[in-house]
Amino acid sequence: MRRKRGSNHHSTGSLKNMTMLTLGDTILSMGAGTRELGKGALLSKNTTQVLGDILACRPPSQIPKIRGPSSSTSFRSQQRRPTSATHQMAESSNANAMVSGLKVSDILLPHPSLPNSMCLGPRSSESPAHLISCEANRIPFVNQNLDLTSWADCLRAWPNPPEGWVAWYTRVSKTHYATWETIGIADALSLSLSPLEKNENILKTIGYFWSDALNCFMFGHGPMTPTLLDVAMITGLDIASPSPSAFKLPKVPFTLSSKTECTSWGAYLKRYMKTKGPVTEREHTAFLNFWLEHFIFCGPSLAPTKNYLSLAYELAKGTRLGLGKLFLGEVYRSLQLMSVKLFSQRTVKTGGPWWFIQLWAQLYFQNQIPDFPPLTTCTFPDTDGREIRCTSYGQALYGLPGSRLIPKEAAGWFQIFFQGLSNPLFFPYTESENFENPVSFRLDSFADDASTRHLFSIMIRPCFLPVGMSTSNRITKPGYESYQPVIVARQLGLGQVPPHLFLHHLTASRAELPDILTGQRCYTFFDALAIPIPNNLSFTTTTDGFETWWTMWKTHAFRRALGPSLKQLDAEYDTTHQEQDGPEPKQADGSPFTFLPPAPVVLFCRNSPSLKQVIMQGQPISPKSASKNKASSGSVAPRASTQARKAVRKVAARKTLKRKAPVQDNLQTSTEENSSEDEHSHRRDMNPGDSERSTTQSQTDSPSSTRQRSAPEPAATPAPIKTGSRCDPSSLLTFDPESIEPAAPKASEGPSLEMVHGPLQRLKALLSSSIEILVENPEAIKGILDEIQPHLPMTLRVKLWPAATLSAFKSGVQSARQRITLRRAQLPLRADIAEKCQRLNEKKTALDAKTDTSANNAELETLRKELESLEEKVRMTKQLIQEKEAFIARSREEAQGLTADLKTDLAEIRELSGQLVTGKDEDDEAEIAEVDRIRADALHALDEFLQKNLPV
Repeated sequence: MRRKRGSNHHSTGSLKNMTMLTLGDTILSMGAGTRELGKGALLSKNTTQVLGDILACRPPSQIPKIRGPSSSTSFRSQQRRPTSATHQMAESSNANAMVSGLKVSDILLPHPSLPNSMCLGPRSSESPAHLISCEANRIPFVNQNLDLTSWADCLRAWPNPPEGWVAWYTRVSKTHYATWETIGIADALSLSLSPLEKNENILKTIGYFWSDALNCFMFGHGPMTPTLLDVAMITGLDIASPSPSAFKLPKVPFTLSSKTECTSWGAYLKRYMKTKGPVTEREHTAFLNFWLEHFIFCGPSLAPTKNYLSLAYELAKGTRLGLGKLFLGEVYRSLQLMSVKLFSQRTVKTGGPWWFIQLWAQLYFQNQIPDFPPLTTCTFPDTDGREIRCTSYGQALYGLPGSRLIPKEAAGWFQIFFQGLSNPLFFPYTESENFENPVSFRLDSFADDASTRHLFSIMIRPCFLPVGMSTSNRITKPGYESYQPVIVARQLGLGQVPPHLFLHHLTASRAELPDILTGQRCYTFFDALAIPIPNNLSFTTTTDGFETWWTMWKTHAFRRALGPSLKQLDAEYDTTHQEQDGPEPKQADGSPFTFLPPAPVVLFCRNSPSLKQVIMQGQPISPKSASKNKASSGSVAPRASTQARKAVRKVAARKTLKRKAPVQDNLQTSTEENSSEDEHSHRRDMNPGDSERSTTQSQTDSPSSTRQRSAPEPAATPAPIKTGSRCDPSSLLTFDPESIEPAAPKASEGPSLEMVHGPLQRLKALLSSSIEILVENPEAIKGILDEIQPHLPMTLRVKLWPAATLSAFKSGVQSARQRITLRRAQLPLRADIAEKCQRLNEKKTALDAKTDTSANNAELETLRKELESLEEKVRMTKQLIQEKEAFIARSREEAQGLTADLKTDLAEIRELSGQLVTGKDEDDEAEIAEVDRIRADALHALDEFLQKNLPV
């Protein structure tokens, strides 16, 4: 059934009306680990509390360069005349929007040769040597033995519908299908109606090519990864609504059975599926919890859990959530956990949405699948089991055949992934006009649909994807995964340039989130980058300078011979032709290229600050709020004179110069719980850096990696934290770590307590005030913190920083205080209600004593059950009668048909019999022999006569 397209939720007018101010001046000055923005730096309202920059906590020598139009000249000042698509970008009021040093104009770049096409940035002008040194050997196919048996338990969680699910779907959809369409889950829910055949040969080989540092597959023809475009086109899940956060999900007002009570999904379905009456909120929540856990995220427990119960409850209420971003984040997290399992040589049993990885791989590698059918001709079952035309890419891909594990076929897929394709399919959605879904994203009306272009801008924008939807789970905590589409621009129809890994330089590529405020700002960090998409954009899969970047990756990561790997997968692989490893990579000066030893933690930019540091250190202060801070802080307590403050700055500057390297605050600490190894293995897989940090600390600072940096100044490194690392770094390094690590700063060089003693006392006095006063006027606290923040230890900064945001809780505090006042004023009313309730209970007791019908009700219930039993027997008997009558009628029809066939066959036999020659061959042969005997007698008589009368 064709669905109508919905209205554009994001019109062009709404995009133009977005509050966005431009960034004027850039860096005016940079000190020891800090930078100041010029007076012309005006920020969007959405980023006034989330703007942070890695440059704020890194020395100038380590600032990465981003090459693009914004770094040197504007689009108008390019040598070639701007095309129409480029012209629209240059004219846009959002072109200078900036978040954490990243501009809109850094993301969409003009294509050098195609007028209406664009390239996806930010663009890097640096060699990928340091990235390759850190991460090439961490890709599983480079450093791991290939063992297909280690995947035995990984693919058990598979989204096949159990018995009764289709009936439950039919019941609930009659009431809530309109709600599902509104919140963007109807398309994904429809996929649960069909079983999906598993292709084990693809799934058990493609994982070896996953790079958890880049969150992409490193195939022989280039990097590829599932994107938000793939999520929207295959599943139809919402990617535009706010990302769900475990900290903000409501508490479910009712309880559902856990794994201990319902040991299987079948038992869960029987417990919560109703057959009569309306669909309650409880049943709807249970239904969506089943769908999320079993069909979408495919948890490894293979039984009901509460991990997504709050999310299911929020969806059941009709709340629009960016479920597509959460889904893609969980896809990345599952692949990252798989990489850690392979590194530790443990069985891969992480569960996760592997079904989506299979559909994605089949779509992009369809030309390598024998007899791959046209997707527009595929069918999909409806609720009655009838095969109907597919309405989405997801439904079409669900009907593809699977394959059991066959070593020869698995080796064939590994060879395809390793060698790459001569003509890879980077953009497979050229036939999207033949599918009705998703209705919110229509590539066939890209030029006319502002909503489609808005969603496309989200797909090409970097962001932090949410993972983990339960705060009560001790193992899986809420966190984020990095989404960097710049690595796979061709999959989005944009030109591929050498990618600048902006998120790696900004913060850790993945981490857990500690609180609601950090989580909220994490998931909305890049929302201010409203990228205007030209309506005449032409999709392309070309490159601009990317070949050099990828050639270095190819020669370094794919240097080993393929034959030994294929032999590990297929014992019958012919190795008569011995393949040789490629030449060992060399540095530019001819010295051997140094690869860091493999580690379970991302090594590239691993010293980047945590996201909470970025948010805290990067909070901008507008001139208006700064003046308020000065006024309010001055009224609380006298401040030091200007000359005294300048002297403090000079002393700090001299100490910085004396150390010859800026001090970096190290917030990453390791806390281990005292529990068993099995209970915490899953959490260690998500954060392996806690146990390997001391091992990889000295590895990252090797001479080879230092040569790739823009300046040779070493950064101060903390002392290794003893967390039970698995190997000794000294056994892996070829040099003395102390030769490149600077000496630890002396205690006298730390911040002096005398500098901050007075402001801290004033801050203590302010915090001792009532909460009502603080939420009304927190500017005084902000002013003091701005003054002393550089002189405080980082741990104290983290604790004091939320106090400067108390104004955000003003309405909540006021509402809570009003409710308390009202409750106290309503004490007489409560007493009156209690007294009336007591009298009502007494009346009810008297009424029950006079009208006790429990016995009659029990008898009536028994009779009703007997009646239902009799009606069921009658219904079954009628059904049997109907079946017998139908069988007899069919038998008669079949008998008549058989009789006619028999008569026809008999007539044919008679006709053929008439054509037969009667008699026996023996009689005819005897007759011939009799005649021949006469001939023989005559011949014999003639011979005798001749012998007698004519002797020789």
